[in-house]
Amino acid sequence: MAYRNAPIHPFLRLIYAWLRLTTWLGFSVFYRRRLVLGHEHLRFDGPAIIVSNHPSTLMDPLNVGLNIRQEMFFLANYGLFKNPISSWILTRLFCIPVKRKEDVAEGEVRDNEAAFEASFQHLEKTGVLYIAAEGVSWMNRFVRPFKTGTARIAFGAERRNNWQLGVKIIPVGLSYDAPNLFRSRTIVEYGAAIDPRTWAEADLQDHEKAVDDFTSEIRSRVSALTLDSGNEAGDAFVNQAEIMVRNARLGFSESEAYLFLKGFLAKNIQNEGFKAKIADYFSTLQNANLTDAGVSNVQSPFTNHQSPITLFLLSPFFLLGYGFWFLPCYLPWLLCKRLKLYPGYDSNIKMLTGLFTFPLALWGGWELSYWFSGVRFGLG
Repeated sequence: MAYRNAPIHPFLRLIYAWLRLTTWLGFSVFYRRRLVLGHEHLRFDGPAIIVSNHPSTLMDPLNVGLNIRQEMFFLANYGLFKNPISSWILTRLFCIPVKRKEDVAEGEVRDNEAAFEASFQHLEKTGVLYIAAEGVSWMNRFVRPFKTGTARIAFGAERRNNWQLGVKIIPVGLSYDAPNLFRSRTIVEYGAAIDPRTWAEADLQDHEKAVDDFTSEIRSRVSALTLDSGNEAGDAFVNQAEIMVRNARLGFSESEAYLFLKGFLAKNIQNEGFKAKIADYFSTLQNANLTDAGVSNVQSPFTNHQSPITLFLLSPFFLLGYGFWFLPCYLPWLLCKRLKLYPGYDSNIKMLTGLFTFPLALWGGWELSYWFSGVRFGLG
């Protein structure tokens, strides 16, 4: 069955395209490596709900949406709409406000009927929604329990259309090695679509049970697409295992290393004895002021690396580059420090600020080269 995209005003479509390009440029600088897997699941038609875990606040919808060709509407935290200026902007930039329990004051009625209705209508126009199903963003490496909103929206939209609408649930796993740090790594893995229509009979028999079971199924599918540490205590083990795999130089590509690590974690995440040994190893390294990378290189300190003489000769170029890029990198960090917001927002602030500081640095370098040489490079 052929579908059309949901009708969007051409000017808003242009804004979306500009934001996508800006995001791509920002990510190219902010992340050292951004690995995207599951491209075969990105080509879908018709109404869809994109569902992911939520470890990095506003970076999550950007990471999820960047590779999806359709424009996505976002179910967003109601608190972001309390300011009239931000509300005006967000409601025009594809956002639908949703009240969570923590957004409702004591004695206030929690009413999301308008959000559900807007979501139903958008899906009925073959639109695409994004939901960060954990509801709250925490910089942990385990997937928390999902809210039931995804299931309720999918079932509600299908019931309104006699289970013939064809809504797809696209699970996405997000894995950040350090969500708030510049030049960190991130992995975005898209999974196979889930068809809520196969739950029609279960929904008819017991709606609430079907909603809970379907939510658990979605969470399980998302968890399988991430480096899920299982719980807060497992975060350290995942971080340590990731460091060891990265430094082991097994000859893997980025995607192969990720898949190897995911299988390794699935096999060992419940092995408390093994996890204790890994923790002891890193504790020993810390006490000795060593790193795993240093130990991995100790047997061949300059094999496949630059010799001391080469390093000495190249050091002026390193110092020049370091000095040139110091302010563009330092100013976003300083702004984050001064604002004193939840650290999960650091990556957003750094990337947004960097969109100004990095171009200004390049412009300043270009002007400085003209001041020294008297020649406009690139202009003849």
